[in-house]
Amino acid sequence: MIRVLAVVAAVVLASTGTAWAAGLTLSTAHLGASSVTTPTMYPMSVAFGNKNGGTVGKVQSGDTIGFVWSQQVDEASLCSGWSNSSSSQSLTLQWSVVNGASGAHDTLQVTGSSSTCVGGFHVGTIDLGAAGYDTSATSIDFPTTTNVLSVGAATTTLTVTLGGQVNGTAGTVGSGSAAIWTPVSTIKDRSGRACGTNLAQSTTTVQF
Repeated sequence: MIRVLAVVAAVVLASTGTAWAAGLTLSTAHLGASSVTTPTMYPMSVAFGNKNGGTVGKVQSGDTIGFVWSQQVDEASLCSGWSNSSSSQSLTLQWSVVNGASGAHDTLQVTGSSSTCVGGFHVGTIDLGAAGYDTSATSIDFPTTTNVLSVGAATTTLTVTLGGQVNGTAGTVGSGSAAIWTPVSTIKDRSGRACGTNLAQSTTTVQF
């Protein structure tokens, strides 16, 4: 007998086991012979903010990106120098908009390093849903980007504010698709549950 799988505000890709995890609700325990469960630790959302007076669809210093996980993050799995003894953290680290090759979507990702985060700052990569945010072959770099972590009672939020824009050429995007955040799969909550291959997407189709 075929078991029915209901998904609210989410899509499960059965062939890969990957889920759009934000708002994920499962109505049954099985899809065919494969066991499925509602994930506990997953990326809930990614959202973009335009700086006051900024051009919509054009990346600029002062634009923001907000990431939310469904649980209290084990902070050391995000940055090796952070500890769960504090519910808030702050770090300055370079992010970049990277031009997609051959018309592929541009991406946003951490490209800098920090002595605080030996081994890297493990946020992941965001497919921005369109080409044209960077119209050059050189990445648009934001070397003074601030990264502020806030661990709440049940979720964790990382707010990234882009700063110090150099290099590349920022274009203005008028249309596209939702941005897709692929977190680093090894990020864990404080019970040791990994984020895995779950994804989150924005509610907007034009970012920044």
